[in-house]
Amino acid sequence: MEKTKVIVDTCFLQKLAPEEKHVGNVSKIFECLDFQPVAHPYVVEHEIKLKSYLMKLVNTGFIQKIEYDDFIKDDANRFLYESYFHDIHDALRKNLAAAGGAKQIEKLNIPSGETIYSIHRQGSSMADVHMILMAAFLRLPIILTEDSDIELLRVIAKKRLSLGDFTLHIYNAVDLVMQVAEKDALPITKKELEQILACMGERSHRAELTNIWKEHH
Repeated sequence: MEKTKVIVDTCFLQKLAPEEKHVGNVSKIFECLDFQPVAHPYVVEHEIKLKSYLMKLVNTGFIQKIEYDDFIKDDANRFLYESYFHDIHDALRKNLAAAGGAKQIEKLNIPSGETIYSIHRQGSSMADVHMILMAAFLRLPIILTEDSDIELLRVIAKKRLSLGDFTLHIYNAVDLVMQVAEKDALPITKKELEQILACMGERSHRAELTNIWKEHH
C-alpha cells in the first residue's frame, strides 16, 4: 500500500529533532504512521538547507523534495499559482493587521530581478503560502508544522481557491505523537514516545500520552 504523502516544514522537523542526535525521532514517528514526508522546493532551498542534518534526510530520499514541475505544469499554471500567492499573502497580512496581535507581516514587494521563488524574508510567512498552494495543487491532505499562521492561511485559501471536496488537515509534532500512541501494534514503546516528548520540550503532555496509551494497549 502506498504511503500517505504529508508536507513537512522546517519548524516541524526541528521540533522533533532540535539537534542532529535527535534526528532518529523523525524516522520513528513517520514509520509508525506510514507517512511519506515531502517538502516544497522553496522550503528545501531556503530553510532546510540551512540545517545540514535535516538536509541529509532530503539527500537520502527519506524526505522527498517535490519539484516545481510536479505541480506547476505550464505558463498558465504558473500565472495562476503566482496570482494566488500574492492574493493569499496579502489577505494574511490584512487579517493579522486587523487582529492586532504580535505577529505582523509587511506587504510583499518583490524587487526587480527577484521572484516569489527566489526571495526569502524571515517571518514573512512566504514558505507557509507556498506549502498551502502546493497542497491544493497536488491535493495533498496533510501539512505538518508548528506555525500558527497556517490555520489562518487554510481558511483564506479555502475562500479563494476552488478546492471542491478537498480537505486539508494540519497537525503539529505533539499531534503526531498522540496519533502514534493510538496505534494498536507499534515498533515503538511508550517510554520512547515519552522521551520524544521530553526532547521536544513537551513533558506537560505526558499524562495525555499515558491516557491514550492505556486506552489502546
